[in-house]
Amino acid sequence: MTEGQGRVSSIVRDELDMPGRRLLLVPGRARTADAVLRASATSFESWSEVERADAECRDGLMPLFGTEQAGIVVVPGAASLGMEVAVVAASPPGAVVLVLGHGPQCDRIAHVVSRRGRVVDVVQAQEGGSIDLQLLRARLAETHPSTIVVSHVDADSGVVAPIDEYAAVAREVAPETLLVVDGTWATGCMPQRMDDWHADIVFTDSASTLGGCSGLVLAAVSGRLRGRKVRHDAAAPLYIELSRWSSPTGDEVPPSLVFALRFALRRICDEGLSARFARCDGVARGFRKEAVAHGFAVVASPGHEAATLTALRQAVGVDVQALHAALERRGIDVGMGPTGLIVAHAGDTNPDDLQHFWHAVEVLQPQT
Repeated sequence: MTEGQGRVSSIVRDELDMPGRRLLLVPGRARTADAVLRASATSFESWSEVERADAECRDGLMPLFGTEQAGIVVVPGAASLGMEVAVVAASPPGAVVLVLGHGPQCDRIAHVVSRRGRVVDVVQAQEGGSIDLQLLRARLAETHPSTIVVSHVDADSGVVAPIDEYAAVAREVAPETLLVVDGTWATGCMPQRMDDWHADIVFTDSASTLGGCSGLVLAAVSGRLRGRKVRHDAAAPLYIELSRWSSPTGDEVPPSLVFALRFALRRICDEGLSARFARCDGVARGFRKEAVAHGFAVVASPGHEAATLTALRQAVGVDVQALHAALERRGIDVGMGPTGLIVAHAGDTNPDDLQHFWHAVEVLQPQT
């Protein structure tokens, strides 16, 4: 044990003033707002009311994805289902799928792709940055992938992929290749431009950045992919066939999740997208400034930082594992990644909660 580690062990016994509830700052584990929970209990007299709410949700999602042309698909299921749905819909078995990685999340994407019987080809960006466009051109020309998969924000590094640049190269070199964008940690808090990207699927979930209840995969699907079936894939269950979930009429989406999502999307609409994007960006900038002041470094390089979550490199002399455990004992839950702490500050995260997080770090962090 180092001298710094010993100080952590002695400091963690200090008591902190808590705001009366646990702070949930782990990506994907945010607290659902009370008003959203109440909306989930909306009563209805006929299924047509659910269908109308579902249709309103689909309309409300289109500007968040940045599309006027795509069809919206709503699939009941965990957030992790989104990648599997997208891979099966956009590529046949045995096809090459090019995964553009910007952090450790790339490994999980590659695992899903390979488990669905596709051939994975991975190009990883330089740490904290982006993929060289000449390298991308060469790889597309060499492998002729059926599909490109990229996360708009890597959930482990907080790095934002420059999709504008990648999409332009793909259109130039491989116009028949389908583009799949995982928008889980961007949609609704950062601008997305599906139509400009000529993307074929952009997907997210109902909770991570939108503020609804967990349990829905939400996807925008391009015209050239919308009618495609997955019957050519014998291993694909009918459950994840996109056409089944492309219309609110007669589907089986849980009403409680639909009403909760409708309320969350109305809140976003009332705030206005430009104002929301600016607010989320301001919160993220403030958080990164505090990180530097407390001796941490941000994993994402300048210009590639997400507005929704931040991955931190541990400060000098800090045992980040001990700090993470100490924060948890004091009612503050944050993520842990290969480099250090991962803190979600998406959507409705209260800046006061982030200040409380930094106050806790000041008390628990070894003094240098």
